[in-house]
Amino acid sequence: MFMGVEMSLLGGIGYVLNIIPLANIVAPLLIGVAWYQVGSRTGQSLFRATGVLMVVTFLASVGFLVFFLGSIIGVIMSTPFAIGGENFSTAVASALLPQIMGYLAVFLAAAVTLAALGLATFVLELGSHFRAAKVLNSVWFRRAAVARIVALVLVLVFVAVVLALAVAEPGALMGAAVVGGNFLLLLLPVIVLMLLANIFSAIAFFTANIP
Repeated sequence: MFMGVEMSLLGGIGYVLNIIPLANIVAPLLIGVAWYQVGSRTGQSLFRATGVLMVVTFLASVGFLVFFLGSIIGVIMSTPFAIGGENFSTAVASALLPQIMGYLAVFLAAAVTLAALGLATFVLELGSHFRAAKVLNSVWFRRAAVARIVALVLVLVFVAVVLALAVAEPGALMGAAVVGGNFLLLLLPVIVLMLLANIFSAIAFFTANIP
């Protein structure tokens, strides 16, 4: 029973931290551990898979950030040696450009990998919420899942509007008034829904009767 309470607190706190800037950096780790523990207690492999993937995505994101910062520092540190007594543009073309292109290739590969991990995590987390609603008999898990689905639909609508506008009126995308006004109005409901989704998930964990 004590372990059940511990899991509830861990998951609930994780989802609360997920809506707080800066604190949300460590939130996926807490949430992932909580889902894995709940899966171990309930025998649900979906929960365990969700937890593992969340932790893996978190570690991959940290590694990506370290690589990104390290590559920038590496280029900056090597610039004086690459320039020497030559013209700056010539030095960049002859020495720095291959290094930058190498970093860019790794950067793009890492970004695609992180995007794939993020999508897989989202799908598993969504499925885990629906499964938890039945296994743990909590309507809050279902509400959190529905909020995420609606937010996803709105994001797809936002992307469709941007693409349609780009095709119909390419110049309109360059207007700051359009981008900052009408487009961001579509994103506001998404932000609200994702906040509600995390709040619902926190409530679900805090109130869950985990065996």
